[in-house]
Amino acid sequence: MSSPMSTASPCYSSDDDMSRKGTPDRVFKEPEYPVVVVDQKYCSNCAIQLMFEKNREVEDKFKISDDDGNVIFRARKKKNGFRVMMDETDQPVISFTAKHISMHRRRQAYKGDHHEHHKLFTVKKTRGRKSLRYDVYMASNMTESTFNYRVYDNFKDGTCIIFGQDKVTVLAQLHTQVSHQKTVKAEEKFSVSLSPNVDKAFVSALLIIREEVRKSRYKGYES
Repeated sequence: MSSPMSTASPCYSSDDDMSRKGTPDRVFKEPEYPVVVVDQKYCSNCAIQLMFEKNREVEDKFKISDDDGNVIFRARKKKNGFRVMMDETDQPVISFTAKHISMHRRRQAYKGDHHEHHKLFTVKKTRGRKSLRYDVYMASNMTESTFNYRVYDNFKDGTCIIFGQDKVTVLAQLHTQVSHQKTVKAEEKFSVSLSPNVDKAFVSALLIIREEVRKSRYKGYES
């Protein structure tokens, strides 16, 4: 399988580099060190492909599957303001919620059940001229003076790339929809490419948060 950075970024906006000439001429690379946020067991030593699905009509609103079609994570509808991402054994992996009073639509993510109060990271939405940006701050980043990771979300085609702090290290890339069934609406099924040694639970949680923010922009609420 091709590496996530084998193609030019479809969502790298010119406003990110103070340039008016379009997409910067950058050489993207894989992480030099393992990116472990939730657990080392969710990392693979080779590039992998995941399938991301959403269906607001069922209890398991989000599903993430591996190459063989096995569901590895699922996130159910919110309960008491929290959404919990479970593994294949129905054990909580990550839980997160929104701070509705925040203009940046901040999300707090916790390891396992949120009652354990083991905060992992915070996601804050910002906006460029051609893209949404979701800045990720790890729990140890108390000042939030700079992000640890950033998700670039393209307005035009719905693709996105998750970068490291240097903006050239690619953790994952979400591609355009892969389902052509008439019963499946646009933006409900995507393929996701992960670089080697990247925590797939972390990436999956970021993609779920991204979808929730995108939906809330149009609906004004979340489910």
